[in-house]
Amino acid sequence: MIFHVRVHPKVEKEIQQMVLLANAPSIAAKRADDIIRQLANGTSMTCAGRFSIIRDARLRNLYKFNLGKGYRLITIKEHHDVYILFIGDHDQCDRWLDANRKKNPHKRDGAVMTVYAVEAAQSGIEQETTCPQVDSIDEADLLPPVSQKDLRQVFCAFASDCHGTGE
Repeated sequence: MIFHVRVHPKVEKEIQQMVLLANAPSIAAKRADDIIRQLANGTSMTCAGRFSIIRDARLRNLYKFNLGKGYRLITIKEHHDVYILFIGDHDQCDRWLDANRKKNPHKRDGAVMTVYAVEAAQSGIEQETTCPQVDSIDEADLLPPVSQKDLRQVFCAFASDCHGTGE
């Protein structure tokens, strides 16, 4: 259960600037703002937004929300607090993660964060374990995973000299 959502001032400023831009940055900023609002309203992290598919091991308890069109929202969950630390495109997030690798950036930075007390925690209501709504499902999520055997058969058909398939 989350008790507090802590937003870094740079994230708030970046969201305000991104809203003024056109297309992808504006949409990503609105999605980030929606995720922050949902977390503050007591929605679980898994229901607040889509996570990036690839798990990142550069920071402990790191969660990257996929905002679409290459934009990410970087968060860290520690105990009952969620720290929202960075927003940007994929390359910016990658550079930020490399610069803050294994440094506990939520503790190290002396910036005064905006703190939202989670409403569900205040009222003592348990969070829902299932998401009440699903935003959108990609077709890729509906397809079953492809086995190595199937991949070998497909790519072997393209290759003119396929001798061993490992079977």
